Amino acid sequence: MGKGVRVEFHEDGAISIELHIMVGDGVNLNAIGKSIIDEVRYMVEKCTGTQVRAVNVYIDSLLID
Repeated sequence: MGKGVRVEFHEDGAISIELHIMVGDGVNLNAIGKSIIDEVRYMVEKCTGTQVRAVNVYIDSLLID
């Protein structure tokens, strides 16, 4: 797995964010994905004032105990 975060800057000043994550076994994938998307969008817009066009979360690995 390469780097876990990729940010793309658009001509209109907005950004798109791509996140690659690993999650533990038994995690609700839909819930964790939505939570990450919402939190990243909120924090980036709040802290930088930059419009976030998209946050895409990719689950690359499932960690099994």
